[in-house]
Amino acid sequence: MQDNNIKPKIYRDDQVRAAIQELFSYQDFLAGMKAFVPVQLNKLILEEKDRVETAHDFQAKVIRPFLKTVKQSSISNFTFSGLEHLDPKKSYLFISNHRDIVLDSAYLNMVLLEHGMQTSQIAIGDNLVANRLTELLFKINKSFVVKRSGNPREIYKHAVLLSSYIHETIIQQKDSIWIAQREGRAKDGNDRTQISLLKMLTLCKNKNTDSIEHFKALNIVPVSISYEYDPCGFLKTKEHLEKIDNPDYKKSFHQDAQHLLLGIKGHKGHVHFHFEKPLDKRLHQLDEKLDSKEKLQTLAAIIDKAIHLNYKLHPINYYAYDMLMQSDRYQHEYPAPIQSSLQEYFDMLLEMLPKEAQKEGSDFLFKMYANPLINALSYKQGF
Repeated sequence: MQDNNIKPKIYRDDQVRAAIQELFSYQDFLAGMKAFVPVQLNKLILEEKDRVETAHDFQAKVIRPFLKTVKQSSISNFTFSGLEHLDPKKSYLFISNHRDIVLDSAYLNMVLLEHGMQTSQIAIGDNLVANRLTELLFKINKSFVVKRSGNPREIYKHAVLLSSYIHETIIQQKDSIWIAQREGRAKDGNDRTQISLLKMLTLCKNKNTDSIEHFKALNIVPVSISYEYDPCGFLKTKEHLEKIDNPDYKKSFHQDAQHLLLGIKGHKGHVHFHFEKPLDKRLHQLDEKLDSKEKLQTLAAIIDKAIHLNYKLHPINYYAYDMLMQSDRYQHEYPAPIQSSLQEYFDMLLEMLPKEAQKEGSDFLFKMYANPLINALSYKQGF
């Protein structure tokens, strides 16, 4: 008998109405929404909530206007590319780098929704459903939980169920799925696909099916998510410094919520999403002569290359690289006025740190913005 506590699942449409009613019955949620969102948007959401019957309704009538407000207040330019690579009639496994707890998957789904495509289900860590309010919000928005806590037996059992769930959802054309390329966000901007994620995807593989066919069936699409500015950059730096002092340090749910809110409200500058071509035609690189670990390493490298080469770079990435490397190699990418404003930006963040931590803090901050360029350089000669 399967344990429903570890079985991946989203709310069915016939469960959404009750979940909406429960969510809006919490005074803490209503008070938080009133304090957080503009008056007109708050009024619109309260009016629209009674018309929400399905997850699609919730995304179109509540999430979409909310994201438009976020875009107006904290995003200077929102762009996307590569959507022509996708067939609206197919389901895909979107694997992306991860910058923001909420907005990565939310904006990906908004792009799909506004261009006549089915929105994707969203894989989230169990740390985000420690609170009933966030559990309701995420699950109404087509999220399912990836179990990261518990004993090894429970986690493995969940991973097998998760693998089957993702595979069945894609091949039966029920939905697309979004999952980050690694557990949690890449705090230092060094986006790398975890082998353990790809191994999880194989746990349901029929022993008579080769790896190429198994991964082809998943219709994997790498997605590059680029934020010009990371609103949580300072908090990520503080977390890095905390871990140096205490290797066992872990954020509390309250701190996760702080990152979530700051990620939504903080200035992001230019945000860009790039949808790569499905990987089907590149999977011949998973040569059957390779052992299972080598195949997964090869697939991870294919995904990483797609994400790194399609990451949209900005002056801040070139400036951080030169500061980190103590060079002027890319000075032409940030003329004097821009250089001055970038220097002020980093100085402002570093001044909030204790003096003894500023050197380590500056190195981490510069790496956060330089790593996307460093990764792109690893593929491009003379870049």
